[in-house]
Amino acid sequence: MPPFGRLVALILSSPDPAALARAARALARVAPHTDGVQVLGPAPAPLAVLRGRHRCRFLLKARREVAVQKLVRDWVAQVKLPGKLRLQIDIDPYSFM
Repeated sequence: MPPFGRLVALILSSPDPAALARAARALARVAPHTDGVQVLGPAPAPLAVLRGRHRCRFLLKARREVAVQKLVRDWVAQVKLPGKLRLQIDIDPYSFM
């Protein structure tokens, strides 16, 4: 946990739950499997539906010396996300809501 480790929250949201599930599965298939990195999810976000958009979340836990920005950028670049799907990335989040 920060400040001794790094956390990255990735939240996917879409008005279409089927498109959201497909995108989440695609991201899960190419999730990084590196020493010192653990990817949890996809799981429903704490607020699973917000303003008509369905949401799911990934949580990446890493050791402090891991360059999480580059790791997440390379991970997300492997998947073509549909136009109506939003991806929010929060490095070392203060809240999990």
